[in-house]
Amino acid sequence: MALLFREEFVCPYIHDGRTARVEYLLPSDEEVGNFDQFLSKGYRRLETIFYRNLCEGCSSCIPIRLSVRDFVLSKSQRRILRANEEISVMTLHRPMVTAEKVYLYERYIRTKHGRHDESDVRDPEEALRMMHYGFENTLEMNYVLDGKLIGVGIVDEGNDALSSNYFYYDTDVLERRPGIFSIMQEIFLAQKLKKRFVYLGFYIAETEKMSYKKYFRPNQILRNGRWEAFLQDLV
Repeated sequence: MALLFREEFVCPYIHDGRTARVEYLLPSDEEVGNFDQFLSKGYRRLETIFYRNLCEGCSSCIPIRLSVRDFVLSKSQRRILRANEEISVMTLHRPMVTAEKVYLYERYIRTKHGRHDESDVRDPEEALRMMHYGFENTLEMNYVLDGKLIGVGIVDEGNDALSSNYFYYDTDVLERRPGIFSIMQEIFLAQKLKKRFVYLGFYIAETEKMSYKKYFRPNQILRNGRWEAFLQDLV
Protein backbone atom coordinates (compact mmCIF):
# COMPACT_ATOMS: atom_id res chain seq x y z
CA MET A 1 0.00 0.00 0.00
CA ALA A 2 1.55 3.27 -1.12
CA LEU A 3 0.80 6.49 0.73
CA LEU A 4 0.14 9.13 -1.93
CA PHE A 5 -0.30 12.21 0.20
CA ARG A 6 -2.27 13.85 2.98
CA GLU A 7 -4.37 16.92 2.32
CA GLU A 8 -5.89 19.61 4.51
CA PHE A 9 -8.83 21.79 3.50
CA VAL A 10 -11.86 23.52 4.96
CA CYS A 11 -14.35 20.94 6.25
CA PRO A 12 -17.13 20.45 3.66
CA TYR A 13 -19.60 19.12 6.25
CA ILE A 14 -19.47 21.50 9.22
CA HIS A 15 -19.22 25.14 8.22
CA ASP A 16 -17.50 26.70 11.19
CA GLY A 17 -14.03 27.05 9.70
CA ARG A 18 -12.59 23.79 11.03
CA THR A 19 -9.97 21.97 8.96
CA ALA A 20 -10.37 18.49 7.50
CA ARG A 21 -7.35 16.22 7.04
CA VAL A 22 -7.53 13.27 4.63
CA GLU A 23 -5.09 10.46 3.87
CA TYR A 24 -4.99 9.06 0.31
CA LEU A 25 -3.61 5.61 -0.49
CA LEU A 26 -2.99 3.81 -3.79
CA PRO A 27 -3.75 0.10 -3.27
CA SER A 28 -2.06 -2.78 -5.05
CA ASP A 29 -4.16 -5.28 -7.01
CA GLU A 30 -4.01 -7.67 -4.07
CA GLU A 31 -5.15 -4.97 -1.66
CA VAL A 32 -8.03 -4.02 -3.93
CA GLY A 33 -9.17 -7.62 -3.57
CA ASN A 34 -9.21 -7.09 0.21
CA PHE A 35 -11.48 -4.07 -0.05
CA ASP A 36 -13.54 -5.24 2.93
CA GLN A 37 -10.53 -4.88 5.24
CA PHE A 38 -10.12 -1.25 4.23
CA LEU A 39 -13.82 -0.57 4.67
CA SER A 40 -13.58 -1.99 8.18
CA LYS A 41 -10.82 0.54 8.94
CA GLY A 42 -12.87 3.51 7.78
CA TYR A 43 -11.57 3.86 4.23
CA ARG A 44 -13.68 4.90 1.26
CA ARG A 45 -13.01 4.86 -2.48
CA LEU A 46 -12.57 7.63 -5.07
CA GLU A 47 -11.47 6.57 -8.55
CA THR A 48 -8.53 4.17 -7.96
CA ILE A 49 -7.68 5.66 -4.54
CA PHE A 50 -8.68 4.68 -1.02
CA TYR A 51 -8.97 7.48 1.52
CA ARG A 52 -9.95 8.12 5.14
CA ASN A 53 -10.29 11.06 7.49
CA LEU A 54 -7.47 11.79 9.95
CA CYS A 55 -8.75 15.08 11.31
CA GLU A 56 -6.92 16.37 14.36
CA GLY A 57 -9.00 17.52 17.31
CA CYS A 58 -12.28 16.52 15.66
CA SER A 59 -14.20 13.24 15.63
CA SER A 60 -17.50 14.41 14.15
CA CYS A 61 -17.28 12.25 11.00
CA ILE A 62 -17.89 8.70 12.24
CA PRO A 63 -17.92 5.69 9.87
CA ILE A 64 -21.21 3.81 10.19
CA ARG A 65 -22.30 0.42 8.87
CA LEU A 66 -25.44 -1.69 8.93
CA SER A 67 -25.89 -5.40 9.64
CA VAL A 68 -27.70 -6.65 6.53
CA ARG A 69 -29.08 -9.90 7.94
CA ASP A 70 -30.66 -8.19 10.93
CA PHE A 71 -31.97 -5.07 9.18
CA VAL A 72 -35.41 -3.95 10.40
CA LEU A 73 -37.55 -1.45 8.50
CA SER A 74 -39.03 1.33 10.62
CA LYS A 75 -42.61 2.52 10.17
CA SER A 76 -41.51 5.68 8.35
CA GLN A 77 -39.22 3.67 6.05
CA ARG A 78 -42.13 1.40 5.15
CA ARG A 79 -44.20 4.48 4.29
CA ILE A 80 -41.43 5.76 2.03
CA LEU A 81 -41.25 2.40 0.25
CA ARG A 82 -45.01 2.45 -0.40
CA ALA A 83 -44.86 6.04 -1.64
CA ASN A 84 -42.19 5.10 -4.18
CA GLU A 85 -43.56 1.84 -5.51
CA GLU A 86 -43.73 3.23 -9.06
CA ILE A 87 -39.97 3.96 -9.17
CA SER A 88 -37.99 1.37 -11.13
CA VAL A 89 -34.51 0.52 -9.88
CA MET A 90 -32.00 -0.98 -12.32
CA THR A 91 -28.55 -2.21 -11.27
CA LEU A 92 -25.73 -1.97 -13.80
CA HIS A 93 -22.51 -3.93 -13.40
CA ARG A 94 -20.77 -1.61 -15.86
CA PRO A 95 -21.22 2.00 -14.69
CA MET A 96 -21.42 4.57 -17.44
CA VAL A 97 -21.20 8.36 -17.45
CA THR A 98 -23.66 9.91 -19.90
CA ALA A 99 -24.75 13.45 -20.76
CA GLU A 100 -28.03 12.78 -18.92
CA LYS A 101 -26.20 11.83 -15.73
CA VAL A 102 -23.83 14.79 -15.98
CA TYR A 103 -26.81 17.14 -16.23
CA LEU A 104 -28.55 15.42 -13.31
CA TYR A 105 -25.41 15.62 -11.14
CA GLU A 106 -24.69 19.25 -12.03
CA ARG A 107 -28.25 20.26 -11.18
CA TYR A 108 -28.13 18.24 -7.95
CA ILE A 109 -24.95 19.99 -6.78
CA ARG A 110 -26.28 23.41 -7.69
CA THR A 111 -29.71 23.02 -6.07
CA LYS A 112 -28.94 20.70 -3.14
CA HIS A 113 -25.52 21.82 -1.92
CA GLY A 114 -24.92 25.22 -3.48
CA ARG A 115 -21.55 26.86 -2.99
CA HIS A 116 -20.83 25.08 0.30
CA ASP A 117 -19.92 21.85 -1.52
CA GLU A 118 -16.43 21.52 -2.97
CA SER A 119 -17.90 19.67 -5.97
CA ASP A 120 -19.56 22.94 -6.93
CA VAL A 121 -16.29 24.17 -8.41
CA ARG A 122 -15.21 20.88 -9.99
CA ASP A 123 -15.93 19.91 -13.58
CA PRO A 124 -19.13 17.80 -13.23
CA GLU A 125 -18.16 15.18 -15.81
CA GLU A 126 -14.72 14.75 -14.26
CA ALA A 127 -16.30 14.40 -10.80
CA LEU A 128 -18.66 11.69 -12.05
CA ARG A 129 -15.84 9.79 -13.73
CA MET A 130 -13.99 9.66 -10.42
CA MET A 131 -17.02 8.03 -8.80
CA HIS A 132 -18.31 5.82 -11.62
CA TYR A 133 -14.92 4.54 -12.79
CA GLY A 134 -11.64 3.32 -11.33
CA PHE A 135 -12.82 0.32 -9.29
CA GLU A 136 -13.61 -2.98 -10.96
CA ASN A 137 -16.43 -3.90 -8.58
CA THR A 138 -18.50 -0.74 -8.73
CA LEU A 139 -22.25 -1.08 -9.27
CA GLU A 140 -24.52 1.65 -10.58
CA MET A 141 -28.14 1.85 -9.48
CA ASN A 142 -30.43 3.88 -11.72
CA TYR A 143 -33.77 5.19 -10.42
CA VAL A 144 -36.41 5.85 -13.08
CA LEU A 145 -39.85 7.44 -12.68
CA ASP A 146 -42.26 7.77 -15.63
CA GLY A 147 -39.42 7.06 -18.04
CA LYS A 148 -37.16 9.76 -16.56
CA LEU A 149 -33.89 9.21 -14.72
CA ILE A 150 -34.34 10.77 -11.27
CA GLY A 151 -31.43 9.30 -9.34
CA VAL A 152 -28.12 7.47 -9.64
CA GLY A 153 -26.43 5.50 -6.86
CA ILE A 154 -22.78 4.47 -6.95
CA VAL A 155 -22.09 1.37 -4.83
CA ASP A 156 -18.71 -0.32 -4.34
CA GLU A 157 -18.81 -4.09 -3.81
CA GLY A 158 -16.50 -6.05 -1.53
CA ASN A 159 -16.51 -9.77 -0.83
CA ASP A 160 -18.60 -9.37 2.30
CA ALA A 161 -20.08 -5.88 2.02
CA LEU A 162 -21.41 -3.07 -0.11
CA SER A 163 -20.18 0.49 0.35
CA SER A 164 -22.61 3.31 -0.40
CA ASN A 165 -20.28 5.62 -2.31
CA TYR A 166 -22.50 8.43 -3.64
CA PHE A 167 -26.08 9.19 -4.59
CA TYR A 168 -27.27 12.11 -6.69
CA TYR A 169 -30.83 12.82 -7.74
CA ASP A 170 -33.42 15.19 -9.13
CA THR A 171 -34.20 17.62 -6.30
CA ASP A 172 -37.71 18.08 -7.69
CA VAL A 173 -38.58 14.76 -6.00
CA LEU A 174 -37.36 15.71 -2.52
CA GLU A 175 -40.77 14.97 -1.01
CA ARG A 176 -40.20 11.32 -1.92
CA ARG A 177 -37.19 11.17 0.44
CA PRO A 178 -34.87 9.83 -2.28
CA GLY A 179 -31.83 9.54 0.00
CA ILE A 180 -33.64 7.23 2.41
CA PHE A 181 -35.26 5.31 -0.43
CA SER A 182 -31.88 4.73 -2.11
CA ILE A 183 -30.28 3.37 1.07
CA MET A 184 -33.14 0.89 1.45
CA GLN A 185 -32.60 -0.25 -2.14
CA GLU A 186 -28.89 -0.71 -1.47
CA ILE A 187 -29.71 -2.79 1.60
CA PHE A 188 -32.12 -4.93 -0.43
CA LEU A 189 -29.38 -5.43 -3.04
CA ALA A 190 -26.94 -6.46 -0.28
CA GLN A 191 -29.51 -8.98 0.97
CA LYS A 192 -29.86 -10.39 -2.55
CA LEU A 193 -26.07 -10.65 -2.88
CA LYS A 194 -25.81 -12.19 0.61
CA LYS A 195 -23.52 -9.51 1.98
CA ARG A 196 -22.90 -9.07 5.68
CA PHE A 197 -22.66 -5.27 5.89
CA VAL A 198 -23.60 -2.10 4.09
CA TYR A 199 -21.18 0.74 4.81
CA LEU A 200 -23.11 4.02 4.81
CA GLY A 201 -20.18 6.45 4.84
CA PHE A 202 -20.10 8.99 7.65
CA TYR A 203 -22.56 9.65 10.43
CA ILE A 204 -22.31 13.31 11.47
CA ALA A 205 -24.62 14.31 14.33
CA GLU A 206 -24.25 18.05 13.64
CA THR A 207 -25.40 17.76 10.00
CA GLU A 208 -28.97 16.72 9.21
CA LYS A 209 -28.12 15.39 5.76
CA MET A 210 -25.60 12.98 7.36
CA SER A 211 -27.24 12.22 10.71
CA TYR A 212 -30.31 10.41 9.33
CA LYS A 213 -28.17 7.31 8.69
CA LYS A 214 -28.52 6.38 12.36
CA TYR A 215 -32.10 5.33 11.69
CA PHE A 216 -30.98 2.32 9.64
CA ARG A 217 -30.41 -0.40 12.19
CA PRO A 218 -29.03 -2.46 13.76
CA ASN A 219 -25.98 -0.33 13.10
CA GLN A 220 -22.43 0.05 14.29
CA ILE A 221 -19.98 2.94 14.37
CA LEU A 222 -16.19 2.89 14.22
CA ARG A 223 -14.79 4.49 17.36
CA ASN A 224 -11.15 4.34 18.43
CA GLY A 225 -10.45 1.64 15.86
CA ARG A 226 -13.26 -0.68 16.99
CA TRP A 227 -16.80 -1.23 15.74
CA GLU A 228 -19.43 -0.87 18.44
CA ALA A 229 -23.22 -0.99 18.56
CA PHE A 230 -24.90 2.34 17.93
CA LEU A 231 -28.64 1.92 18.45
CA GLN A 232 -30.91 4.90 18.04
CA ASP A 233 -34.67 5.30 18.28
CA LEU A 234 -36.58 4.25 15.20
CA VAL A 235 -38.77 6.79 13.39
